[in-house]
Amino acid sequence: MDLARYAACHRQWIAGQEVGLAELVAAAASAAAGRTTDEELSAVVERCMRGYEEYATSRRAMAREDGAAFFAPPWCTAFENAVLWLGGCRPSLTVRLLYSLCGEGLEAHIEELVGGRGRGEGTGMGLLGIKPAQLDQINDLHHRTLREEGLLTDRLATLQEDIADRPLLPIVRERERAAAAAAAALAARHVGANSNGLPGRLEAGGSFGGVDAEVDAAMESYRAGLAKLLEEADELRLSTARALATQILTPRQAVEMLVAGKQLHLSVRDWSRRQQREQNARLPRASTSTSSGANP
Repeated sequence: MDLARYAACHRQWIAGQEVGLAELVAAAASAAAGRTTDEELSAVVERCMRGYEEYATSRRAMAREDGAAFFAPPWCTAFENAVLWLGGCRPSLTVRLLYSLCGEGLEAHIEELVGGRGRGEGTGMGLLGIKPAQLDQINDLHHRTLREEGLLTDRLATLQEDIADRPLLPIVRERERAAAAAAAALAARHVGANSNGLPGRLEAGGSFGGVDAEVDAAMESYRAGLAKLLEEADELRLSTARALATQILTPRQAVEMLVAGKQLHLSVRDWSRRQQREQNARLPRASTSTSSGANP
């Protein structure tokens, strides 16, 4: 386990997010002005997707060393960790973000959708110009993604229950019995001093060695289980984003979605870190005030 290396990988990823956001914003502006072709936008989208995939590959290799480190990473703020799902964002959040982007301006078309009108291929709705056929595909993807999320969440719950129930609970109880037996043996040897008048010695290590080995094995198995879940969650995150960006949306729509996703991620990170700095800055003053016993 090497937390410094894991944190460095995350910093590199954040730097890549910022660079990628700048490229996407420039591409979106160029597309709005009619200066960029769909082929050029598709190339920008593909570079963004490759960045996600490369980061997932790096995380997969590091998570196999210590899967638990990525479920509440110390290089993230407490707020960032509070919104994590299996080491990252929920895949369905990407779909919901797209719904939000489409929301403004979509209300005007709701009656047409409900009445079955305006479902021609050339009819675009909302700010992104989402077509009815695209909306059907997005809804289907959303439902599939939610099902997959539920299965992974259930597996995490089972893994957490298993580590508490077996084998750790019996092992912990065995360790307690071993400790009690060792203490009793030590007391008995002190009472019955040897013939030279010196107290007897408890053998080094007692009977903890085998128990500790079992605990270590159980924890390693748990870490491996977490690493496997992280890998599958990353695969779901990637497949959901790729399906939207390269199969359902147009290149221009995909760029707008990716811009919003990166902006959301970086904004939450920046906001939570600013809040954390402000809270930390107030701690010394509060401590000094309390220790001095000053009246309010």
